Amino acid sequence: MIYPKSELHKFYILPCLLFLALIFYNCDSHQNSHQSDHEHGVVELQISCNEEAQAEFATGLGHLHHMMYDQARPRFEAAAEADANCAMAHWGIAMTSFQPLWAPTSDSDMELGKASLETARAIGTDDQLESDLISTVEAFFTDPDPPAADRPSDHQARLYSWLNSLTELRETYPGEVEVAAFYALAEISYAMTHFSPHQEREFDRELRAGALMEEFLEEYPEHPGLFHYLIHAYDSSELAHMAEEVAREYDQLAPDTPHALHMPSHIFVRLGSWEDTADWNERSAEAALQNPHNGMISMHYPHALDYMMYAYLQLEEHEKADETLQRVRDIDDAQPHFATAYGIAAPQARYYMEQQLWDEAAGLEPNYPQAIDWDLYPGATALFYYARGIGAARTGDLDQAEQEHQRIEEAVATMRDDGNVYWAYMTEALAKAVEGWILYESGETEEALALLSDAADLEESMDKHPITPGEVYPVRELYGEMLYKEGRIDDAIAAYEKSLERTPNRRNALDAIEEVIALQ
Repeated sequence: MIYPKSELHKFYILPCLLFLALIFYNCDSHQNSHQSDHEHGVVELQISCNEEAQAEFATGLGHLHHMMYDQARPRFEAAAEADANCAMAHWGIAMTSFQPLWAPTSDSDMELGKASLETARAIGTDDQLESDLISTVEAFFTDPDPPAADRPSDHQARLYSWLNSLTELRETYPGEVEVAAFYALAEISYAMTHFSPHQEREFDRELRAGALMEEFLEEYPEHPGLFHYLIHAYDSSELAHMAEEVAREYDQLAPDTPHALHMPSHIFVRLGSWEDTADWNERSAEAALQNPHNGMISMHYPHALDYMMYAYLQLEEHEKADETLQRVRDIDDAQPHFATAYGIAAPQARYYMEQQLWDEAAGLEPNYPQAIDWDLYPGATALFYYARGIGAARTGDLDQAEQEHQRIEEAVATMRDDGNVYWAYMTEALAKAVEGWILYESGETEEALALLSDAADLEESMDKHPITPGEVYPVRELYGEMLYKEGRIDDAIAAYEKSLERTPNRRNALDAIEEVIALQ
């Protein structure tokens, strides 16, 4: 039988429409299933424990890869309760007892980690991979011999042992995604301990880790560690473009996890994408309030607020910056951590300095609010004194400016004594900047310019720490302002352009260049 064309269309179009509808239905069902069944991504490590312990362990491992240590530990403890013979549950507790990228391990966490590993060994396991994973963490918790001179050096030595152990494990289990993920984290963490002034940074470890994560993502597209560690690997002005696609997908993996919602902004700030930075950290801050630390505000909350403040100031969204400032100052009882201290101090200093409100900067109340013990965090308290010092110098109160300069110098000395090399150098740059502006206001122009240039070089010789979206007020911009005041237009433009290489799309630098060019 010969059918007319209108009838033939029914035979072809209707089945195709039904087929497409079925595809969309299945895709939507799969997406809904993903969102409900895998709130933190999909981990792949099967352990030799009972079913209940395995489920708790898997959730804990997902949190661990998101660096949500406070949320991970109770899950591993629940796994240990569910199965008294589950050695890997105690491995998990040990893994929550150190934060390789963030800070050296506290004494209490060191004790907990060692005790957990002793329990894991006492229980024992017949699974070779489990035994080997326990061994790699034992490498971190084994005291260096000879003992390190200070806590940061101790941390570096432990990371080196951990990395070496994981390097060997990678050779034994080249296709094991969990081994690959932790190996990448160890590479990135160890590289972070090698920031040093006036030394060009190499990215060999970061590139190696990032390439490995990209390779495994093809087979494990929902693994949280692969997303997280790839972003950290490419968290630099030079490499950030390589992680943008992954960054924009991370929230789909863990839509309610504060650190997963925050992490993409590490890439966004490197690219100068301010709306994305603000939006993602708004979501992170709200999620952080739902995930307290022992009844206190988690460090993830002020961490997000600092990134929000930075972004809103670049966007000139002053009302939202005002609201963020109030949220910072309303923090009353917070997790004791350097990230908390920095996340409270930095946005307050940024608020006034970015808007060049120098009188208000000079009057900024230091060590406020009293949500933590500020004496423990000289690198954070120095930010208050930096804002006060520059503000005082630029409004003519050189006595106050010198007092703030001395306070910053005292913070530098404390950190040097503690072996906190990175923050000592970064804070030294702030001290030089305040001293330089005091010299300038005292009429010693050439000495001031030389000191500002030296301070800017020092600051830029150290990459920004992941705890901050960027320097509170880049010294290179202060140097550019001073050059402009002296009528050295070409040099001022060059200073601003150099600052933008490190921190793209910063409004003050862009506006200054536009203003200078318009006056030529």
